[in-house]
Amino acid sequence: MKQSEKSLRLKTIFLIGGLSMLQPFITDPYLPSLPAVAKDLTVDLSVIQLSLSILTLGFALGQLFAGPLSDSVGRKKPMYAAIFIYVTSAIICAWSPSVEVFFAGRILQGLSASALTVIGVSVMRDLYSGLPLLKLMGRVMLVGASAWFIAPFAGSALLQFTDWRGISLIVGGYGLLVGIAAIKFMPETLHLDNRNTQVFAGMGKRFIKVLKDRTFFGLMLIQMAIGFSMFAYLGVLPIVFSQGFDVPATSVGLFIAVNSVGAYTGIQVAGFLAKRIGVQWVATGALVLWLLAGVGIIFNSLTGPNLWFVAAMSFLFVFAFGNTATTINAIALSHHGSEAGTAAAVLGTMGFLASTVGGPLYTMLDKNSAIGVGSAIAVAMTLALTVMLVVVRPHRMKSMS
Repeated sequence: MKQSEKSLRLKTIFLIGGLSMLQPFITDPYLPSLPAVAKDLTVDLSVIQLSLSILTLGFALGQLFAGPLSDSVGRKKPMYAAIFIYVTSAIICAWSPSVEVFFAGRILQGLSASALTVIGVSVMRDLYSGLPLLKLMGRVMLVGASAWFIAPFAGSALLQFTDWRGISLIVGGYGLLVGIAAIKFMPETLHLDNRNTQVFAGMGKRFIKVLKDRTFFGLMLIQMAIGFSMFAYLGVLPIVFSQGFDVPATSVGLFIAVNSVGAYTGIQVAGFLAKRIGVQWVATGALVLWLLAGVGIIFNSLTGPNLWFVAAMSFLFVFAFGNTATTINAIALSHHGSEAGTAAAVLGTMGFLASTVGGPLYTMLDKNSAIGVGSAIAVAMTLALTVMLVVVRPHRMKSMS
């Protein structure tokens, strides 16, 4: 590898990794604070719980527009706008006088963070494809996925010194620092001759093109099941730990942080196995593990709830999530280099829309035991595994190179 290419690769890894940390930093640090937010804004906890659905709606909208827009005007201009919105929305959340203003800030946080995520994925696809792309994604995740266990741990630790409003300002400050670095050092990777000249008029055509791809369509459905499962875990399990197992609020984040090590490990294991058994089989195996974890939680809840068993099963399915985090994207984008932003946007948007639609269901799940979370995961992964085998058909896919 030439020195200039190695320098570009390292720069890409750290900059996109830093940007990808912005999304978990607006999710996990708030989880231990949800009861305090509800008390401070004088609303029921179930209302604040819906803020996760508001957040995922922002995630969906941000990807929906940022991906296709970046295919037309380049990657950097939408990135500038998203960084500005991210910092501004953190300030709005910190100064929220009411739940309505808090929700407005949260949807803007979700919109901007997801826009930056999809732009980062598009930059990687501009530079690489196939197994090199999967390898780059794995390296970026080494940086970005560290937020999956730093963020919940920080959320609990910071409560010793500040409240949820202070946490919002700290999140915004981090976004500002990363944004300045990205603006200064991130190269424009989509050159003029590769851009779609029609910004909005051509958007529909690009959406239709990716959705007509049978493999991509199946992976999109699987991503919806993954999004539904993960936000059932994020939105309900912390409350189950607190109410069902009497875990102190300051310790809930520690459970989430430990589980996130599983996702971090799963990403690296996926990259290792993909070279040996194929990316498609790594993704398929992950769905099987995820389903087994959901069934295990149901069985334990029915036969005698045990905190450590639930924690172990949640670690297993978060490990499986790590397996899918890069493999699903690598397979889905492999045939859509000219509309990488659009393809990444569709994949992410539908996953987050599934989470948003599931929001009201999350509020109805049992908070005193993990049976509701386990059932949601088991049903979603049964559907995902069926789609993988019947629609995506990994046995007919060629190995990536």
